[in-house]
Amino acid sequence: MRAGMTHAGLGTIRQVRLADVAARTIVREVGAASDGRETGGILLGDISTDGVADVRHAGDPGPAAVRTPASFLRDRAHAQQLADTAFEADGSIWIGEWHTHPTTEPVPSKTDIETYCSLLADPELQFTVILSIIIGPLPSPHVPDIVMIAWACTSSTITAIPVGPTDHVDGQGLLPT
Repeated sequence: MRAGMTHAGLGTIRQVRLADVAARTIVREVGAASDGRETGGILLGDISTDGVADVRHAGDPGPAAVRTPASFLRDRAHAQQLADTAFEADGSIWIGEWHTHPTTEPVPSKTDIETYCSLLADPELQFTVILSIIIGPLPSPHVPDIVMIAWACTSSTITAIPVGPTDHVDGQGLLPT
């Protein structure tokens, strides 16, 4: 992402509100990723001074994304195009990323933590906090809903934070499929 299209200056996120269009994108992409490989995309919106992250848009992985059973690397050019479009439409900026853990719990892996640290350390991006939403394990006949946990990531902490409740997410972080 280009400098100026990220959110600098905030130290914390206390709650996440997921807009309908963002929730629909995530549900669609999770449903399309039934191949056992991770998927994900960028999160676009804004973080208020009172610590509420309003996610207005969730990106898809893009055509050049790299998806493996244990990792996901978004298509950077595609993500930049989505960010540019959202910024022009409603001022949304890059506030984080979402991805799946198809077979493991929705907690940050070592690779995830390294990615967050790299983004936070990049002086061009000027992040002070990054929102991460991890989905997992993927829906099955026994667990038909999508389980998601949001994480506020700073240079010194990674903290689980509530998502919703919104029209699409219940108070326990379940996103019905």
